[in-house]
Amino acid sequence: MQKSLIKNAIYKITLNFFNLIVPVIIGAYVYRTLGSDAIGRVKTGETIFNYFFIFAAFGVYQYGLREVSRIKNDKEKVNQLFTSLFTLGLLTNLVTLVIYLAVSYFGYGSKALFAVLMVYSINFFLNIFYVEWVNEAYEDYGFITVKTMLIKIIYVALLLLFVKSTDDYLIFIGLLATTTGLNNIISYFYVRRRVKFDFRNISFRPHLKPLLMVVIFSNGNILYTQLDRFMLGQFVSERSVSYYTMAQQIATMINALMLSIIQVTIPRLSFLVGGENNEQYLTLLKKIAKVYSALLFPAAIGLFVIADPAVIIYGGKEFSLAGAVLSVFSIYMITIGFESILSNQVIYIKQKENILVRLIFVCGLANLALKALFLYFGILDAKTAILTTAVSNLLLIASEYIYIRKYLKVPFQLLSWTNLKYLVFSLIFIPTAMAVRSVVSGTLVETISIIAVCGGLYVLLLLLTKDEMVTLFTAKLKGKFTRN
Repeated sequence: MQKSLIKNAIYKITLNFFNLIVPVIIGAYVYRTLGSDAIGRVKTGETIFNYFFIFAAFGVYQYGLREVSRIKNDKEKVNQLFTSLFTLGLLTNLVTLVIYLAVSYFGYGSKALFAVLMVYSINFFLNIFYVEWVNEAYEDYGFITVKTMLIKIIYVALLLLFVKSTDDYLIFIGLLATTTGLNNIISYFYVRRRVKFDFRNISFRPHLKPLLMVVIFSNGNILYTQLDRFMLGQFVSERSVSYYTMAQQIATMINALMLSIIQVTIPRLSFLVGGENNEQYLTLLKKIAKVYSALLFPAAIGLFVIADPAVIIYGGKEFSLAGAVLSVFSIYMITIGFESILSNQVIYIKQKENILVRLIFVCGLANLALKALFLYFGILDAKTAILTTAVSNLLLIASEYIYIRKYLKVPFQLLSWTNLKYLVFSLIFIPTAMAVRSVVSGTLVETISIIAVCGGLYVLLLLLTKDEMVTLFTAKLKGKFTRN
């Protein structure tokens, strides 16, 4: 029995909203408590760790989600696939851990960063139990939401209890790893109630090539934002990394709410494509793009107009220089969303990840070349780093769109007026924010006022134009009250 996409979206948005509020509250506490230097060291270590973690995870999450979604009605096949992927994940995590420890010791053994890298190594053990992809394939977002929210609350309590000064940055990393591991282990035992190990036909070879493709395309940020952080840490300064990561964290938290719509529909789209229901697939795809546009554009432009006060509220005046970085990140956020639709919901669903890998690689190299050029001329900093990444991502979107229209023959119009009108509505936030600033003072009051006025204005425009999103939402509400 298929679960309601609307309920799943509500669960996912609730979870991501909770994941947004917690970092906003706790993130501000952490940034203020640890300071820019300690945060820069933590994030530099995280960047190095992420390069290895890509190979430890080995693309099992996205590949497993797609493949289980296709065969979830066949219990025996699911058991055999789960056994193969879980065993493969066990091996990749352990092998990568050994390499990671060797590189950490010989490359950073005499530096303060070494201790940070050692604490991050805990994640390799805990990632063995990361099987949330099974729950998502079965669209069990209710369990995922409740479990994750409870663990986040535990994390917040422990963080406030143990992280008290700038010297506690290792405790901060350890708590994050431990609570993430607890989340993984609970999901593992929950999944094992439904899915059993079946070693009779265990196999790795059929999965290796598609998994390698997934590793590259799902971790394309190794040539994008991860590359930004690495180059800033190696060639500019740890403090520039802290400015970059603060802006990235704020943008990512907000974007996570938007991406909920994409994430919860991947299993359903995979199921429709697997059953060759192309008409239903295209109808759902268009609805997703429309709803996503209605949320993404106002969120991104809204973040753009409050970028400067937002970083001060979040991290204090010490991070005021991150405001300009966040402004560029808000524009980059738009490109992330539309690239995610094209790559995850069209190309990957159509099992053309080999093409996707080539496109990501070429555009990633373009990003590297632009950064090297900026570094040569001495203008590489946190702001220009994300600017070059945004340009490279636009190139990637254009390449993917051409491939989808010309070769996959999917009649999907990403840049239609149906979607772009929400950008036009949102651009009115810029003069509106300027007007609010002329009559309101105070960082917090100004920010809240801009959000309230722009949000109200956006809703008013939707109502005046009798937008389909408002009509659908109103109809759903009326239906609920009528049944009750």
